[in-house]
Amino acid sequence: MRKDIFTRVLKDHRNRIYSHALRCLRDPDDAADVTQEAFLRLWRRGPDIEEDRLAAWLTRVTHNLCIDHARRTRTVHTYFGTPDIEAANSLAAAPEPESFPETDQQRALLDALETLPPETRSILLMHYFQGLKLREIASTLDMNLNSVKVRVHRARKTLRLILDDVSSTPSTAKWMTG
Repeated sequence: MRKDIFTRVLKDHRNRIYSHALRCLRDPDDAADVTQEAFLRLWRRGPDIEEDRLAAWLTRVTHNLCIDHARRTRTVHTYFGTPDIEAANSLAAAPEPESFPETDQQRALLDALETLPPETRSILLMHYFQGLKLREIASTLDMNLNSVKVRVHRARKTLRLILDDVSSTPSTAKWMTG
């Protein structure tokens, strides 16, 4: 890959890729490592990838690296801190701010997301935090569209149950009721 093309792609996508990894892994150092590895793979494979597919390819590689990381560290997460979500949100191309839950709800949601399998958690993050359509996710991850829909449906149902148990009132997150 030519250096000028790689530099442009890095500039255009690094914040989105890091933000996705941070949301998946909830650890800034791990997210930085995954981001670096994704771009190293792009550098190595760059000439083989069509330029109009670079964003999807990077997202798929990041998704797979996050899953691999989660599998390697199968130990129970005892990470009680939370990433700087405001920084992650400002880095990524995010939906309108009012679509994000309040801070307490956001923490509860992130904790609930940790209970999902890494593949499913990543799909939800792509859809609800990055704003990708289900069809785009299916294409990016080379999955059947119905499989993506089923994972999203089941994950929302699971999250709704978890969040309802955590709070004394039913979950009011708009995105989970649709």
